[in-house]
Amino acid sequence: MPVSRVRMGILTGSVVVVMVGLLLLHLPTEVAKSFLSLFPQQISTPFEMERLMSSTQEDVAALPSSASDESSWKPLVIRVVGIAFLGLPIWYFLQHREREEELQQLDKGWAARLHARSEELLAVNNALVSEVSKRIDTEQSLEANRRDLHLLAAQLLRLQEDERRRISRDLHDDINQRLALLSVDIEVLEQQLSSVPVDTVRTVRTIQDRIVELSESVRRLAYQFHPSILDDLGVSIALRRLVDDFRTRTGIEARFIGKDIPKRVAKDVVTCLYRVAQEGLANISRHARAGNVRVELQRVRDGLQLTVSDDGVGFDASHDDVRRGSLGLLSMKERVSLVAGTLEIQSRQGEGTRIRAWVPFKQERV
Repeated sequence: MPVSRVRMGILTGSVVVVMVGLLLLHLPTEVAKSFLSLFPQQISTPFEMERLMSSTQEDVAALPSSASDESSWKPLVIRVVGIAFLGLPIWYFLQHREREEELQQLDKGWAARLHARSEELLAVNNALVSEVSKRIDTEQSLEANRRDLHLLAAQLLRLQEDERRRISRDLHDDINQRLALLSVDIEVLEQQLSSVPVDTVRTVRTIQDRIVELSESVRRLAYQFHPSILDDLGVSIALRRLVDDFRTRTGIEARFIGKDIPKRVAKDVVTCLYRVAQEGLANISRHARAGNVRVELQRVRDGLQLTVSDDGVGFDASHDDVRRGSLGLLSMKERVSLVAGTLEIQSRQGEGTRIRAWVPFKQERV
């Protein structure tokens, strides 16, 4: 608005100066009309500039030839200047008033549109706030459920280990001891049957051999449930024994390497590493078709790292269905996560498999 007012003022002053100059210089009416036609029509029409110029020309023609004196032009100049100075401010005021009304109408239209748009944005914002609140509540609920499942899994694994320890103890201390006593009784019975037929003695020896085999199977089963050597002699010796039993049972060349292993390790860490190695060797015997297996336990940073590798057929470890479909891999991952460790599985078809588990010495208890 300030720039428009300045331009209008300059235009109005220019018109006044041009009109006065035309009258003083005795220019013809046609020349004046041609000059005035350069300006907008609304400037000349409201105040009838053409009528003014025509009447001015008639007055000039009616004057005597001696009207060239300065005194004879003064009334006409005063009339023209007066009309200009009286009419132009009124015209400017009316134009200004009209522009203000137009701006007010535009302001009202913009205000209505802005209000409607604001209402729409407010409604959208309220909907977004509601949606975000619901999503936050859902995420919090899912996180709470995830924590509960994590706690439940930890408790189930602890209960499982306790139950395995109890079953292993019962098998070793109760059933295996009874089988051992039964084997001794049969041996005594065999010594007492010196006068019986040879077939009877042979049958008694066969029964004794079967009892010894059964006792060995029970001992092995007790060891698989929970090896007492793990609690008594530590994780390094337990893993070496596990690898030796795997080589004897499957015929696959396997070896164990231990480096810089501390003497005292938390029971949760020891159990986790042993179960990971046990599950890894079980998967190799079932699926890998490997010729060589290597189990390595070493100290890395502030924890223990267990690596189980083979040269078998391998699999596509990047495929999610493989990881979700293998209960053994899920079990290993869950056990490692419960002791704040990490599990990495590297495998390609035809290039073997490597399982690397790292567990810190000091883990957070769940």
